[in-house]
Amino acid sequence: MEPFIRTTSFGGFRELVGQLGHDPAPLLARFRVRPELLDDEDARVPFRSLIGLLECAADELDCADFGLRMAEYQNLAVLGPIALIARNAETVGHALSEIIRFIGYHSSGIQLDLDRSEPEAPRLVIELRMPGPQRQMVELALGVAHNTMKMLCGPTFSARAVLLSGTSPLPLARYRRYFASEAYTGQACNALVLTGRHLEQRIERHDPSLHRTLVQYLSQVHLQGSTDLLEQVRRLVLRLLPTQQCRLLLVAEQLGLHERTLQRHLAEQARTFEELVEEIRRERADFYLAERDIPLSQIAGMLGYSEQSVFNRACRRWFDMTPGARRKALLAQR
Repeated sequence: MEPFIRTTSFGGFRELVGQLGHDPAPLLARFRVRPELLDDEDARVPFRSLIGLLECAADELDCADFGLRMAEYQNLAVLGPIALIARNAETVGHALSEIIRFIGYHSSGIQLDLDRSEPEAPRLVIELRMPGPQRQMVELALGVAHNTMKMLCGPTFSARAVLLSGTSPLPLARYRRYFASEAYTGQACNALVLTGRHLEQRIERHDPSLHRTLVQYLSQVHLQGSTDLLEQVRRLVLRLLPTQQCRLLLVAEQLGLHERTLQRHLAEQARTFEELVEEIRRERADFYLAERDIPLSQIAGMLGYSEQSVFNRACRRWFDMTPGARRKALLAQR
């Protein structure tokens, strides 16, 4: 299934490309990422779009350390509610465990692990569940992980070492300068090597009550959505219905997918786009009809219908009654 990532992970992309003397818009367009999505903290795009975009920018802008430079604009905050959970954990080790637990909310394409097999040298391991070139994304993720540890441990934090799988055209001095620690390429994994003391460090001003509330909230969010793709399609359908432009082609374009590719992904879950739109319209119809002051004609428009008569026929199909009758039934249940 196509993994997605929250667009907060694009933080600094436009600024960095501008500093390098180029316009970010053509690059974003090439990977079918709409610029306005980068200002929507809840938006998601295909993970492969970000990976490809970073590799392309590094190559075409002749900036071999593009991922590391972009990491300078990001920290724990890119994880949204996960960041709040981590900041209110009791210890740094607890915070990292929570980030690992909920990282799928940010992107199912990122896999984190805290390897404690060596108690005095635990490793925060970062792997990407995507094929192909991905060095820039790996280095961005390692840089953000480093900045996260500085937020949790304090500005003087430095890892015991930084491990990178594969080779790199960058001199090791570039990594040492960014991470303020030794760096090694050609390793079995990508990781920050920490110390036991790092994990034991208590987080100042943590709030146990807020932490519990946030964990409960994010746990429920995880249970509610079936997959990243369905969640993203549902979000786009809800956004597009009132514009009366909710079409498969447009939704696919905004996801950076070909129309047939989106159809195939939905079919793998025994769903069709038309069925999903119908399901959402029915759910929202009940939600709107339960409010007595919203005119029926307005509800028809909010559901993407150009005429009241089309909404009337849909209500008869869903509930075997008119919109007015359905409203009376819902209000009587209160």
